Amino acid sequence: MPTRHLILFGVILEALYLSLFLCADLLPSIATFIAVNAGAYALLAYIVHVNRGEKQEACQKAHRHRRLWLIIGFALLFRLTLLPHVPVASDDIYRYLWDGKVAAAGINPYQYAPTDATLAALENGDLSAKINHPQLRTIYPPLAQGLFLLSHLLFGDSTVGLKALLVVCDLSTIALLWLLLARFKRNPEALLLYAWSPLPIMYFALDGHIDALGIPFMLLFLLFLHNAKDNQAGVALGFGGLAKLYPLFLLPVLFERGLRLKRAWLPGIPIVLLAAGYLCYWQHSSGGLFESVVLFNSSFSFNGLFYSVMRPLLKSSAAAHMASTVLFACCLVWIFLLKRSILEKVFLTFFCFALFSPVVHPWYLTWLAALLVLRWSVSVFTLLGFSNLSNLVVYWYRATGNWENRSWLMALEYLPFLCLLFWELTRERFSPVPPGDVKER
Repeated sequence: MPTRHLILFGVILEALYLSLFLCADLLPSIATFIAVNAGAYALLAYIVHVNRGEKQEACQKAHRHRRLWLIIGFALLFRLTLLPHVPVASDDIYRYLWDGKVAAAGINPYQYAPTDATLAALENGDLSAKINHPQLRTIYPPLAQGLFLLSHLLFGDSTVGLKALLVVCDLSTIALLWLLLARFKRNPEALLLYAWSPLPIMYFALDGHIDALGIPFMLLFLLFLHNAKDNQAGVALGFGGLAKLYPLFLLPVLFERGLRLKRAWLPGIPIVLLAAGYLCYWQHSSGGLFESVVLFNSSFSFNGLFYSVMRPLLKSSAAAHMASTVLFACCLVWIFLLKRSILEKVFLTFFCFALFSPVVHPWYLTWLAALLVLRWSVSVFTLLGFSNLSNLVVYWYRATGNWENRSWLMALEYLPFLCLLFWELTRERFSPVPPGDVKER
């Protein structure tokens, strides 16, 4: 793709993100959010299609460095553009701000729910009124709590300040993907798949989700294992789990590595780090370290493919949750037994999580968005784009007050993905080669 076309597409994307500032009211903002997300992903899909169809000419190699910085420059611009905007499709960030405020007051954020009378003195303004599920104690792990506290100490109750810290984390993800592409001797321009993807841009820079803190540790885990630094990989996995628990799904991968190299202590490193992190917050009177984690994983559901199929069949939410958990655990065992590369196992772990988790918010897929740079799948790329449809549930909720998952909407979201996945599997296209990817000569 000529550089001038890349610049043109970057300008169009920037115009799309700027259009979010045209809506002052929340409901039109959500509609615009959905439209901008769809338009940005459609343009990204076109860029991917063009790059896959073009040969990597020798003359392009001389301009590759400049084009790469162009990609990164626009990626930074997109994120900075959305920082001042208020969150639109999610209110999770207000819980983050509340937890930081509670910790700054010297109170254990796991000890009380926001509605507890003990915290009444902290209620100035409408921050506590914006928190979802205020009757529940916080669910977020210790490293995330540390970021919330740092944000409060630096910026107070500012959503912009906290989002700025998350954008820094997101930029570190881009830097680590650049390093990994170099280690795997692949075309660094594949970085565009994540750097220009609306998922991290809109769910980190605009809505501000804590996944931005965890993804870099997952990539560090990959980088350390690739460089045969196994102890450091265990530490990275531990800190990833302390940011968001998802990286702990990779413990079987580390366990397999330990068995193969006769280093049985490797999986113990992240477990010890996780235990140490939570012990910092343990109190006799708190009792809430894992209360919300257990409740969330046993009761909550939204947009989960397998769960939505099993729920009417089993006629029980608890049974459907259990079935989802058991099948995901079986997938982890299967991945553990596979004779595949570490990258492939990490990708398949998060792929199976997206299939079997009862709760699949679009920002949960940002982990796959990062891995897609290193391990291409057209079906997964399609799923990331169509996940935007689930935001219609948010729109209808804000308009009517009813939170309802519609079966036909989930069919629209998942059927293209399932069809393409079937095509990939039958044509043996479910492979780890990124679009337009070539090894450096």
